[in-house]
Amino acid sequence: MRFPHPQRQELERLATPASFEGLARFNGRQLGAGEQSDFYFDPHTKQYTGQENVLQGWCPAIRCADKAMHSDFIHTAAGEPLYFETTDNFSDLRQRFFEVVERCRQVLEWPQERVLSWVVDRAIFGQEVFDKVLCDPGMHLITWEKGYRAQNWPPTCGASGSMVIERARNRADDIRSYHLQYWDRRWSKDERLRQIVVQATNPRGRSIQVGVLTDDIQRPASQILRLMFCRWVQENDFKYLDKHFGINQITSYGVVGYEQLHQQVEDRQVHSAEVKALQEQRRQLRARQGQLLLVQARNQHEATLRQKRMEALQQAPVADQVQKELDRLRQAHTRWQSSKPERQQQIEALSRELAELEVRTATVQKTESRLERLIQEQMVRLDPDKKRLMDNLRVIARNVFYTALGPFKKAYNNYRDDHDQFRQLTQCSGVLEVATEQIVVHLMPRVNYPPRVQRIINELLAELNAKEPLLPDGSGRRLRLRLANRSELRLSIARSD
Repeated sequence: MRFPHPQRQELERLATPASFEGLARFNGRQLGAGEQSDFYFDPHTKQYTGQENVLQGWCPAIRCADKAMHSDFIHTAAGEPLYFETTDNFSDLRQRFFEVVERCRQVLEWPQERVLSWVVDRAIFGQEVFDKVLCDPGMHLITWEKGYRAQNWPPTCGASGSMVIERARNRADDIRSYHLQYWDRRWSKDERLRQIVVQATNPRGRSIQVGVLTDDIQRPASQILRLMFCRWVQENDFKYLDKHFGINQITSYGVVGYEQLHQQVEDRQVHSAEVKALQEQRRQLRARQGQLLLVQARNQHEATLRQKRMEALQQAPVADQVQKELDRLRQAHTRWQSSKPERQQQIEALSRELAELEVRTATVQKTESRLERLIQEQMVRLDPDKKRLMDNLRVIARNVFYTALGPFKKAYNNYRDDHDQFRQLTQCSGVLEVATEQIVVHLMPRVNYPPRVQRIINELLAELNAKEPLLPDGSGRRLRLRLANRSELRLSIARSD
């Protein structure tokens, strides 16, 4: 389809739940996810800068809350994107997590009794989440302990063990070692959970101390910590999907009003808008009063010191320097005495305003329907279907690319630009030599490769040709690829009289 309008029409026709689920199952089969049990879960947020009334959410890219669209991603332990859903901030992550995990099971046709371990960032932290996980025999949760405070190390009872995580930096033999000492025990705040206190030291010798929580009591601590400390592979993949596959493209600016989503979302009671406004007003009043109280206390302390200094100067021998300092202190003391009553009146006035505010807060409606409030405010949700379809294709393309990159990555052994070199090879121009039984593809790269890279590419193409790939047109003709040189290309134009 050559033109945008029919493309958009076809995209709208294909953007159905059946398409999403079919693509997700295909992707899961390609990754072999049916044999895995450890997965990463994290939302990827796209800031929305349009004029529609879209719900706000936390945008890490700008480090503040703004209009946003969330994609809740599930990755394998190797960092491969497996499944995702696109939504907004109507439901909190702690609620969306269980819903997405359950739908992932259904779509990928995994049995309920299959036990899965989920590694999630500290945004999932909450007692209600732990209670729900503990009631589900088919789920284990691994997350950071939010608000953990470092303690003396090593602990008095001794560390439970130590381990080393090795990461290759720029090539396979460029190894950096991260040393971990850990203390494995039951969490004092909830004995049903397991707390692993970790003292981690990087290659530069810098140490941090963190807490890891899980409900999995039986699993070795080294496996849990390896999963938790390797969660960066998911964050890196978000950057890669954004830079090379356009995962941050919104695709469609269509919207769905919340009056149309009445049957699709689970409503809940939240603090009413009036209560929120009164709470914000109370916060501002308390902040102003706090500033005045701080100034009043500091001035009182300075006045006490000033009084002692004046008494000492009055007993000192008379001198011009002493008299000047005494006059200066007396003037400052007079200014403080004149300003103190006015400031005290301001503090008392703010106290009366706060008391009146408390009375008003007690009389207003405390809660309201979140859904009805959004309908009243004419809030909308960006239509996620078209974006989800395109992102499914992007995710599959990413996984296919990484699978093909594997042999080249190992042979090239330069992690700085291996993906860029291979991408240029897959996107280079070529010449087709068509025959009855096969089609030879002469790849014409944009640059002249050095001998070592030419050898690696030729070996890679030889392995691919040995598999005898077929042209996907049903003709049965084989494809054969070879790395050509532009000097081999000869252009001839035949004139027709």
